[in-house]
Amino acid sequence: MTEDVLNWIKKEKLMTEGDTVIVGLSGGADSVALLLVLLELRQRIGYTLLAIHVEHGIRGEESRKDAAFVEELCRQKNIPCRICPVNVPDYAATEGIGVEEAARILRYECYQKAAEELKQSGAGRVSIALAHHANDNAETVLFQMARGSGVHGMCGMHPKRVLGDDILIVRPLLCVSRGQIEEYLKKCGQEYRTDGTNLDINYSRNRIRHHILPELSVINEQAVSHINQSALLLQQAVSYMEQETKKAVQTCCIGGGSAYVILENEWKQYPEIIRQEIVHEVLGKTAGSRKDLGMVHVQDVCALMEKQTGREITLPYQMTASRIYEGVRLCRRGTHKAGTGTWQEKGGCETEGAAGASQSFYEVTADDFAKLEAGETVSITLPDANVSLRLLLFSGKVDEIPKNQYTKWLNYDRIECGLQFRRRASGDYLTVDDAGHKKKLKSYFIDEKIPQIKREHIWLLAQQSHVLWVIGGRISAVCKIKEDTKKILEVRIDGGNYRED
Repeated sequence: MTEDVLNWIKKEKLMTEGDTVIVGLSGGADSVALLLVLLELRQRIGYTLLAIHVEHGIRGEESRKDAAFVEELCRQKNIPCRICPVNVPDYAATEGIGVEEAARILRYECYQKAAEELKQSGAGRVSIALAHHANDNAETVLFQMARGSGVHGMCGMHPKRVLGDDILIVRPLLCVSRGQIEEYLKKCGQEYRTDGTNLDINYSRNRIRHHILPELSVINEQAVSHINQSALLLQQAVSYMEQETKKAVQTCCIGGGSAYVILENEWKQYPEIIRQEIVHEVLGKTAGSRKDLGMVHVQDVCALMEKQTGREITLPYQMTASRIYEGVRLCRRGTHKAGTGTWQEKGGCETEGAAGASQSFYEVTADDFAKLEAGETVSITLPDANVSLRLLLFSGKVDEIPKNQYTKWLNYDRIECGLQFRRRASGDYLTVDDAGHKKKLKSYFIDEKIPQIKREHIWLLAQQSHVLWVIGGRISAVCKIKEDTKKILEVRIDGGNYRED
């Protein structure tokens, strides 16, 4: 078994000379075998070892005996050991999650904290070695299939993943079965602890372990191996698909933080499998996690794209998906912080700009005006469009004024500092004639028969509450070019839905 693990470590580049390897040591058969194998290979590879035991505070005296066993084993093997006590029941109750999930979260927190401390003390790369083996991986694949998690879940466990700067999670035992581990420990004459909860078939994974996998092995004794091989092949396929999905997300999604919009026209250009992956990716971005986001949620969002505007569905992580004019808006509620300067949509959702800057508006600054005066073009990136501003001298010929929907000439002589590109706000108005008569922006939208859902996404060029241009629509009478106009502010907008026919 030791040589199998060595070959696996080399193949997957799990650890190298000079690494510090943290072993997650529960005291069970798998983690004890991992510790012993890595101890055998320490001199051959050239890393240092540290064991960490997380005492979960679940099983009372049994948990304390587990900790004592781990301490004694590490003392015998001359391996540094840390005991990390946590209170899983309290954490589970506070967070409203299951005990298993709470235990997993707290374990990883302990491992990561230890790794970060090692990095701060001058250690090089730190690998956190976990004892998951081939049977565990097969269980995971079957469990995820049963939950409907899609292709990502069926990939199973990865040999390694990046947790932080030069901090890795590695799984050196994925290449061996539970049977091989037990045989190895038997040959070593090494005892280990048994967690009674692993026999409780009320837990889904235990039911798969004790009932389903044995039945599959009756059908084919290589069932576990074949499931792992299939998962590895699927990992490779998914890796390629993820690359294509990331490219697609850049072209058909806007937003960031806790709110995104999937643009219908761009999204529908991709094959169905990539469309589903786009939705899954954006769901994960919006929620901050892909856990518990299965294909049923992906399919619900995809189906929403065929519904009428205004339709809305609820999703995990306090998310909603709404059918809007442009496509589907995904947002997570309850995350807006007053005074952050972010664009806050209805329901308390934030949307980031395409360039990553989370904001509700772009203000044309004094520096921008200085650049305009110097003859430079000022470029502005909005979440779904690009804007360019430049100053021109007016010839006095009114017939030269462009008639384009998304390019407007405004009377620069009548414009003051404080220009903003933003969404609508309470009190907005247009000046409709030279006499200075005003019309509420709401009334303008009603007169133009602009749907309510679309109004939320129209950009405005405004000075405080005075709307100078409803982008794609009317400009204020104050900004109209006159024969005596000397300078022109040309505003050009392009991208997304803002394109000339």
